[in-house]
Amino acid sequence: MALVSGGVVYTVEQRHQDARARVAVTAPPPATTTPKPSRIAAAVAARRLAIDLILVRRAQAVQTGNEQLFLADIDPANKKLVAAQKILFANLVEIGFAELGYSQAEERFNPELLKAHGSTTYLVRVLMRYQIPKVDFTPVTTELGYTFIARGGHWLLTSDSELDNDLAPGAHREAWDLGRIEVQRSPRVMAIVEKGDTVRGRAIVHAANEGLAEVTAYWPLKFNGSVLVIALDETDVRDARFADEDIESAASTGSTFSSLPGQDTVDGTVAGGYIVINPNQRDQVDEILLSHEITHVVTAALGGYEPLWLAEGSAEYVSWRGIEALSGPGEVAKWEQEVVDTAIPQLTSLPSDAGFYQNSADVYGVSWLAVRFLVQRIGLDKVEELYEDMARNGVDQTARDRILQDRTGLTEATLWTSLTTYRPQR
Repeated sequence: MALVSGGVVYTVEQRHQDARARVAVTAPPPATTTPKPSRIAAAVAARRLAIDLILVRRAQAVQTGNEQLFLADIDPANKKLVAAQKILFANLVEIGFAELGYSQAEERFNPELLKAHGSTTYLVRVLMRYQIPKVDFTPVTTELGYTFIARGGHWLLTSDSELDNDLAPGAHREAWDLGRIEVQRSPRVMAIVEKGDTVRGRAIVHAANEGLAEVTAYWPLKFNGSVLVIALDETDVRDARFADEDIESAASTGSTFSSLPGQDTVDGTVAGGYIVINPNQRDQVDEILLSHEITHVVTAALGGYEPLWLAEGSAEYVSWRGIEALSGPGEVAKWEQEVVDTAIPQLTSLPSDAGFYQNSADVYGVSWLAVRFLVQRIGLDKVEELYEDMARNGVDQTARDRILQDRTGLTEATLWTSLTTYRPQR
């Protein structure tokens, strides 16, 4: 032990001596100046700083209501863009964001746009982070694509749409991107309609308030936020697609994201949801339709992993409770019998997520019947707890069956079997 200890001491001391000798011989003289970056690196850094400042000015302009500042960095030669940006500015101010900011994500490359705009063209994906008071519980993010050019020593925005095809579906299709809007409000509802469509906007606010009251009465999960309903003369708004005139869907609730899919995680982080009305159905909006969609809003931030039969069945359960309150149990009994006699025989299992909205069978009715059956079996509060567990943890079929069996004693397969032998209670 003494020999080993002595050897360690000697080795450490020798290392110190050798190190001092190497420093004395090989160490370069201390640097007196920081190496200058390359000309390209310096240009890239300067460009990034200039674009960052433009994005900051755009956000500040909206928050302070300064249109001149908002337009200061727009290419004046692009008259169409200038006019569109004036409308965008007015829309953003009318929304009244509690928080708003823009930031550069990654640079994009497109040789055709480079050829069209010249060698100074800079294409960049931009993240717009915002929060609408009472509607968004947390700041949410959407994406844009900007084209900048350098002219006279200044960077100018010359297009905000040339990269749209490279963005996620629904990007640059927010309500404020689609022409001049008008906002109608109540304490817990915000409706966005075409400028001048005031009567419709107020009617939607009224219907949404009634729908919100129904959700509060018939779904146990507490919701203290406000609801955003978008009803524009546009077939594509956010991720809602109503391109076909005969499309059956009257409305769609699309998710908002505090972190976009692929930004931090593959699926992103859902923050909430906005309701979009089919433009062909705007005259038929009522509290029954909106109670269905508001149920989706209330459950949106739970996680999003619940099966569609549970999501749509729960929303239908709430809206049909509203119908029962208005029309009595006869209407509910009639539809229940129709689902049992007609819809169930058309399927061989619970509606799957894949192709749910394209299925010609009454998948909404079957989903409603499944939730109605579970409410009768375990109670509404327990079904709501099942929903929360599924939404957070039902990442695959194995997890869904485990959760369903733990909470109800059934799997999706045995639940389906129960529905095929179900006889309505009269």
